[in-house]
Amino acid sequence: MRILQLAATMLSLERFALPLMKRLRDEGFDVEAMAHCDGTEGRLRDAGFAVHDWQAGHSFNPLQILRARRQLAMFLRSANFDVVHSHCSFGGIIANPVAHSRVSYVIYTQHGFFVHDGLSPLRRATWLAIEKIGLRPADHVICVSRAEQELARELGVGPPEKFVHVPGAGIDIGQFTLDESQSQEARQRVRQELGLAKDELVLLTVSRLTWDKGYREMIEAVRRLRGDGQEFTFLAAGSGKDEEAIREAIEAEGVSDRFLLLGWRDDVADLYRAADVFVFASYREGLPISPIEAMASGLPVVASDILGCREEIEDGESGLLFATGDAEGLTNRLAQVMADAALRSELVERGRERAQMFDIAHVLDRQLGLYHKIAEQI
Repeated sequence: MRILQLAATMLSLERFALPLMKRLRDEGFDVEAMAHCDGTEGRLRDAGFAVHDWQAGHSFNPLQILRARRQLAMFLRSANFDVVHSHCSFGGIIANPVAHSRVSYVIYTQHGFFVHDGLSPLRRATWLAIEKIGLRPADHVICVSRAEQELARELGVGPPEKFVHVPGAGIDIGQFTLDESQSQEARQRVRQELGLAKDELVLLTVSRLTWDKGYREMIEAVRRLRGDGQEFTFLAAGSGKDEEAIREAIEAEGVSDRFLLLGWRDDVADLYRAADVFVFASYREGLPISPIEAMASGLPVVASDILGCREEIEDGESGLLFATGDAEGLTNRLAQVMADAALRSELVERGRERAQMFDIAHVLDRQLGLYHKIAEQI
């Protein structure tokens, strides 16, 4: 069976689909990748996969969408794929209507709807109408959380059995669990590189540098905590379209000595080991990966109270939640966990246990079951 894994950007494929692609290949399937080449395609090529550039990207420009659909239609006519597996909303919305009539099966992994708590009814209805464009043509929709599965079923774009729950993209738990000596070596090395003291309290977030990841609230929380005399450094690893504006906001609030933008990092696992508390303030997620990685690494997690995080974190047990968009609530939760070493230890212990639910072996087994079922029908 020949499979095309597809997303709007190669970064999405590398982050969400590469382990699945490797597992499919190991099972004897022929797998290729298609997405906009954004500089991360080398990782898929290095893994031995054929890579095809697709001029989609994250844009609602009608002409760009039309060109991307035409390009995909021409590509599928010249190829002989049995399955197209699209990832993330942009990829699915653009690709699924085209792929539906050109391959035997379309699988769509919905990594998170573009709706969140507090969205106006009009905007919510508009986004869901757009999401239906990707959902309706798919033969199977993989939903990364129970809440996403329930919402997808409510939209009336297919029978309930079309929507399959798989707990996230999965993470390799073993990658984030080292013995104590290895963990301490990594912690000291990274702290030395970043000029951090051995006993300095370090907060960390790992996310795209976009405002909807909660950077306004995180910057405000850093300002408030500093004003209260708290001693700490806040690290942010990632890149994104709002990086310059976020940097300017950090400087404008006078916290550039406390709030450090690290840019894109390939050593995120070591960053977790160098930190003491993980912060995740996003407004909307399907099932975010970085809080799970942080829990597996032994960090207490403070996260926004959104659907994806609620599925990962039991508030007060495996982490702390705060109201989305509430800078004061974030500040209070951070002050609580920073001041209470015993609480941090309790959250770490329960968080490690909770992270096991999202181990990649379990997630891939669920997806492979679907692929083998399809293979029997082709």
